Amino acid sequence: MDPPRQRGGRADRRSRLSAPRRNRSQRQHRRVEAKSRHVAQRHFRGGGSVNTWKTLYIKEIKDNRTLFILLPLVTVFLELVAVQSFDDGQVAPSPHFLWSLVPYAFLLILPFVLSHSFAQEVKGQTHYLLLSLPVSRAQIFAAKAAAVATLGIVLFALSSAGLIAVLGELHGLAIEAGKTASHTLPFKIPPFSDIAVDILVVIAVSYLSVMAVMLGIASGAAGLKLVVRRFTGLASTAFILGVLYFYLSTIPDVLDLPEIFGTYEVTIWSDYDGPDEPVEVAPDSFKVNFMFLAHSLLVGLASMGIGMWLFEKRAEA
Repeated sequence: MDPPRQRGGRADRRSRLSAPRRNRSQRQHRRVEAKSRHVAQRHFRGGGSVNTWKTLYIKEIKDNRTLFILLPLVTVFLELVAVQSFDDGQVAPSPHFLWSLVPYAFLLILPFVLSHSFAQEVKGQTHYLLLSLPVSRAQIFAAKAAAVATLGIVLFALSSAGLIAVLGELHGLAIEAGKTASHTLPFKIPPFSDIAVDILVVIAVSYLSVMAVMLGIASGAAGLKLVVRRFTGLASTAFILGVLYFYLSTIPDVLDLPEIFGTYEVTIWSDYDGPDEPVEVAPDSFKVNFMFLAHSLLVGLASMGIGMWLFEKRAEA
C-alpha cells in the first residue's frame, strides 16, 4: 500500500473512532445545560419580579465576593493609617494623611469589574443559561450594574468617613496654629461642621458623576462586545471616545441652562472682620451646580440603555 494512502487510512479510522466520543461529549453537555436551565427556572419561578431581581443581584455580589471583601478592607486600612498619623502635640501634619485620598481611586476599577462580569459569562458559556431564565433581559443587565454600583457606594461611604476624620484632625491643627501665630490671620477658619458638609457635597457630586458615566460606558461597551463579532476592540474604543466627547463637550452648555436642580455654595474661608484691613484672598466661595450631576446621570443611563439594547439583540440572535 502506498504510504500516503496508509496515513489517510489511519486518519479516517481515528476520525471514525473520535466521532462517537464527540457525540457523547456533546450529548452530555446538552444534558448538563438542560438540567442547569431546569434548576434555574425552578429556582426563579413564582418569586415575583422584585424577588427575581433581588436573587440576580445577590448572585452578582457572590460572583464578585473577593472584590466586595478585599476593596472595603483595603479602604478601611488606608483610612486608619491616615487617621493614626496624627499625634498629640503635633504642630504640622504628617504626609501620611494623604493616604485617606487613595481609596477614591478605586472608582477606576469599577468599570473593569462590570466588563469582567459580562466577559466571564460569555467565556464560561453561562450567558445562555441567564438568557433562558424566566426574567427580562433588562433585569439581568440591571442586576450586574447595580451590584457594581453598590460596591462603589460602599467604597465612597468608607472613604468619606475616613476623610472626614482626617479633616477633623487638620482643622484642630489649623485652629492651634492660628492661636500661636505671631500675627493675625487675614481670614477666619470656618467651623468644622461647615467644612465637613462642603467637602462631602463636592466629593459626592464628583464621585457619583464620574461613577455614573464610567459604569454607563462600561455597560455600553460590554453590550457592544456581545454583538460585534469582528474588530470588537476598535468598536469599543470608538464607543468610549464618542461618549466621552459628547459628555465633555456638552458640559458648558448644560451649566448655562437654568439651575433647575439648584446649587450649593461652598465657603472656602470667611472674611476677616478685625480692626486691621484684611488681605484680599479670592475666591472666598464657589457654587456646585447640580445640573452637572443630572447631566452625568443622564449620559450614564443613556449609555447603559444602549448596552441593554445590544444585550437584547444578542439574546434574540
